Amino acid sequence: MSDAAVLDPVLEEDLLDQYLQRPIIVEDPCPHGIPVDLCAALCSGDPTAVATVHLDRPVGHSLALDCQLAGAAPHLLTDAQILDVVEGAERLQRWVSALRTRMIAVFADRHPAGSRAAPPDADPRAIAPVSRWLPDQVAMVLSLSREQALGEIAGAQRFAHVLPATLADWEAGRIDERKADAIAQATIVLDDDLAREVEAKVLTGAAEVPRRLLQDRLRRAVAKADPDGATRRHQRAKADRRMSISHGEEGMASLWLGGTAEQAEASWRSVDRLARAVDAADPRTLDQKRIDTAHELLQGTLTLTDLTDVQAVVDHVLATVAARQHQPGSDTPAEVPAGARAEVTGVSAEVVAEAVAQALALALAHKPDPNTVIGRKPLIHVVVGLDTLLGGDTPGELVGHGPIPALTARALAAEGVLKRLVTDPLSGYLINHGRTTYSPPEPTDDHVRARDCTCRGPLCAKPIRDLDHHIPWADQGPTDADNLNGYCLGHHKLKDAPGWQVLAHPDGSLTWISPCGRRRTTHPHDYRPFTDPTPDRNGPSHQADEADEADGAAPTDAAEDAAGGFAGVAGADETPPPF
Repeated sequence: MSDAAVLDPVLEEDLLDQYLQRPIIVEDPCPHGIPVDLCAALCSGDPTAVATVHLDRPVGHSLALDCQLAGAAPHLLTDAQILDVVEGAERLQRWVSALRTRMIAVFADRHPAGSRAAPPDADPRAIAPVSRWLPDQVAMVLSLSREQALGEIAGAQRFAHVLPATLADWEAGRIDERKADAIAQATIVLDDDLAREVEAKVLTGAAEVPRRLLQDRLRRAVAKADPDGATRRHQRAKADRRMSISHGEEGMASLWLGGTAEQAEASWRSVDRLARAVDAADPRTLDQKRIDTAHELLQGTLTLTDLTDVQAVVDHVLATVAARQHQPGSDTPAEVPAGARAEVTGVSAEVVAEAVAQALALALAHKPDPNTVIGRKPLIHVVVGLDTLLGGDTPGELVGHGPIPALTARALAAEGVLKRLVTDPLSGYLINHGRTTYSPPEPTDDHVRARDCTCRGPLCAKPIRDLDHHIPWADQGPTDADNLNGYCLGHHKLKDAPGWQVLAHPDGSLTWISPCGRRRTTHPHDYRPFTDPTPDRNGPSHQADEADEADGAAPTDAAEDAAGGFAGVAGADETPPPF
């Protein structure tokens, strides 16, 4: 209860208990405009009170009743209170879906696979293999096919027995079903013990990140927990690379190409650069330019320029030269209609040749040269730990994709330019971005992009497009790494939208505050997956590392120097674009 009147918490709980245990008769119509049976608790107190959602309640009947009461009279709520109802309903939805999953697991565990029993409420003598009736019972309850019910049972039992912490967070409303499924799907390739280790690593902070970033964390954790398995799975997937076509409606079709992450990333960057280099006057959208350029590359029809355009420009120049013949002494060329042709007589060949050369240069300037735009090799970014470069098994990372096997990372790094990244061993945040490259980059720009990696907006996993001054430059804000943050286009605009606030903290984190008072905190990229040693599962060092970490010992200077990685820029023959 809030706004016009707030009930004493003890009185409120008493009223709630009364409401749940026996009906309370109040006058009809209710002064709040709520059905009498719902408004009983309010009307028994103060008629001017407003039902609101108490978000500190655990999920369950109390929170559900809060949402039901408040949702019955939304016209009495402020915008912030309406969002409280939305959040409460979201938590309830998570709780209910997790409860459903847990109960399916309980039901299946009562009747283990391979056992024989009579179906529930059937004649006890009608004993039959459980597999003959259990999936069908679940299928009828959930209105699913038998095959879908079998999938639900298998998933529920995996949560209950292998990933109980994930199920607990899900049932408490801290994570949603999509995040829980992401954890289950990512760890299915591991044995149960490794799956629990990965679960323990990624669950911390899982509620505060979008699903895409959680999936990135899962890929890194799985690859690091089982590097040999990751390499085997990569080789199997690589052997299955293929290309296919899918026919669509309205005379359209889709072309699908599957390959290694580095192949796809390099191809995408090549096509994207070519498309962006097309003349801005071209009416096509960027997506249209990309697809047209890709098809031209595949078909071998991509040209430097359009011969029709060249002919038009040359004709226009020759017509202009011809017009000047008939206006001797005039420095101003006559107006010549576009596309006009003329015979040039009485003019030296040198003049004509120079005019045509200028026309060709003008025409060619409107079309991209693939060799200039793409460069000798496409540019991709790979982050590799020092131990991996020296032969270790810790996976590297293809920026924008995720982890790649150590062997692939070393091969890409060997063909590129290396930049040293020094990170804080405790937080994993970037401390120093090496400036020694093949061609010196803009050091501050590179540092900020390498530090943040993705947009620093709340729950955003988009690539960085712009660097923004936290303290505006017009207000004497310095242009240095401490005052710059990377954003996508949308969050760059949102930061300065009315009612929004962004608070910067000494540790590099940013707290976003919405107009309704909601808060989300974002952090710089965590490089620890590349700097932490891979556990040795054949000896006691794994336990020793955990003990040292628990003791909270401060890192030595030597440890800090070692906590570095290298950003490999594969195929970099020019100044790399911002990392």
